[in-house]
Amino acid sequence: MKIFPNKSRFSYGLLMLLLVVSVAGSFFTLHNHAISESSKGIPYLAIVFAVLAIVISIFFYQSILSAWAEAARSSSQLDQLKASLRETRRKEEVIKKEEEEAQEQTHEENLEEIANGIIPVGSFEEEEEFLEKLLSNIAKQHDIVQAVAYTREKNNTFTITSSYAFFSETEPQPFAEGLTLPGQVAKNKVILNLDNVPENYITILSGLGKGSPSNLLIIPILNPDKTECIGVIELASFKTFNSRMVGLFETLSPKISEQLISIGNSKNSKYDNP
Repeated sequence: MKIFPNKSRFSYGLLMLLLVVSVAGSFFTLHNHAISESSKGIPYLAIVFAVLAIVISIFFYQSILSAWAEAARSSSQLDQLKASLRETRRKEEVIKKEEEEAQEQTHEENLEEIANGIIPVGSFEEEEEFLEKLLSNIAKQHDIVQAVAYTREKNNTFTITSSYAFFSETEPQPFAEGLTLPGQVAKNKVILNLDNVPENYITILSGLGKGSPSNLLIIPILNPDKTECIGVIELASFKTFNSRMVGLFETLSPKISEQLISIGNSKNSKYDNP
């Protein structure tokens, strides 16, 4: 049985007030009855107050128990809600991770497909022929305005082997690892992406005159175990090389290495056998 259908601080306060009034009324009634000389018989008013106090105490106790039970239910529901939120967050993270992995796999598959489309088809007896066709494919597909390929000689210097739209009043000099920008790339074995190339570092000739691209990508070609650089490719463009382009040439580099070693193995190779 509930006195107050809607529990509130007001209802609990009112119960406490009635309890105090009932106990006080019972006490004062008994006290007055005890000190009154003319009082005889049973103090019915005191009994009424006492019974009322007991009833109110029972209701108050029930209200407290009900409040505790409600608090326990609320706490349990809150814990369930927290657990549900944690599980939902965990599932979202799993789904997000799976989507990212799927996108990364698709991205890698796309790069692999594009790289395979760049590698020249056919049999090549000379590095120069293969690299010339390779540079032409790269230039046509990716807005490259100038490209140069260097290969390592037996004396460990790098010399120009093939080029695309290359113009220079003097033939590029051979370089060793660590010297010149391509030499630094050969030494570090990591792609170098420059977007602020000094003016006149590269000169492009066309019917409209001369131009100087400010974006340069230098790619090392490593042997299969990645311990030695066997070639370097320089690509110049008026457009910035973004991360996707860098990723593409990271995928393409081992394929070029495989072709160069294959051509070298068909005759006296200047590279170490894989």
